[in-house]
Amino acid sequence: MTGIAIGFAMVGCSNNTEQLDAFRTENEELRVQYTESQEAVQAADSDLQLALDELRAEQERNGTLQSALDTRPEVVNVFENIGGVSATMRDRDLALTVASDLLFASGSASLKKSAKGTLGEVATALNNRFPNQSIVVMGYTDTDKITKSNFKSNWHLAFDRAWAVRNYLVSNGVGENRISIESWGPTKPLATKVASRRVDIVVVDE
Repeated sequence: MTGIAIGFAMVGCSNNTEQLDAFRTENEELRVQYTESQEAVQAADSDLQLALDELRAEQERNGTLQSALDTRPEVVNVFENIGGVSATMRDRDLALTVASDLLFASGSASLKKSAKGTLGEVATALNNRFPNQSIVVMGYTDTDKITKSNFKSNWHLAFDRAWAVRNYLVSNGVGENRISIESWGPTKPLATKVASRRVDIVVVDE
């Protein structure tokens, strides 16, 4: 009888050990699942916070841009009313952009007759609003290499176009001593070839 009792006791201990091992295994699996769930929640919280930060930054940028539009100098509107001219502020400098296709025929640095009216209005506004400030005329081209033109390069073409604009402004009363020339050639292209071909007239804040 005693041997049989001991046998049952050993079987009972074995069953308990197996159950305990099973509980431990299940507990460890649950612990792993809980850890993974916590990490997933933390990652989701991190992504949400990042999205909120980006949204807040974008709202701040939009607010800054709107503030700049609301408070930009009234003079910008004066130049924007001139056909073919776009006016923007570059820091504190006023930049007037005129498309080269409006000013010149392809591969040419001779002003079109139709362009002279536009530049005449620009000269009048410059004399009225900025009678003493320095002006920089900047010429740009697209990135296509010149093949059918008398100009050696886009740099030469951009310079001569800026020079033509400068001369016309001077002929309309803008002081020649306060105008300088810069040729940027193809180095600062915009989204399209048409947009890249342009002349900037920059009024320098002093």
